[in-house]
Amino acid sequence: MLLTPPSALGDAFLSVPMFPARARKRGFNQSSWLAQRLSQQLDIPLHPARRVNDAPSQRTLNRQQRAANLAGAFVFDTTPPAHVIIIDDVITTGSTGHALAQAALKAGASRVDLWAAARTPLGKD
Repeated sequence: MLLTPPSALGDAFLSVPMFPARARKRGFNQSSWLAQRLSQQLDIPLHPARRVNDAPSQRTLNRQQRAANLAGAFVFDTTPPAHVIIIDDVITTGSTGHALAQAALKAGASRVDLWAAARTPLGKD
């Protein structure tokens, strides 16, 4: 059972998209899986975004490289709802969430929250 107050729930969930070739190679998107389950449980729709660049994996990059790697990486084909909640599996530096939130705001959202299943310990980025 989720104990989040209803006022904190958004209009839609947004999973962190993968570049199509990487998604096919990996065969699984943890963020998408989490967002789909939350969408079903909380009856909140999913809203799509696309990743438009096939940049290197974030795993080996430092904080500055991660931010640069994601510049312009995400786009929306349709205007997102006013309040979207990004669903991610792990937050390390926050660069992915920040880049996706910036894209959502640019596309028309007025509020973006970020929920994650785990956080990398501080100092490990």
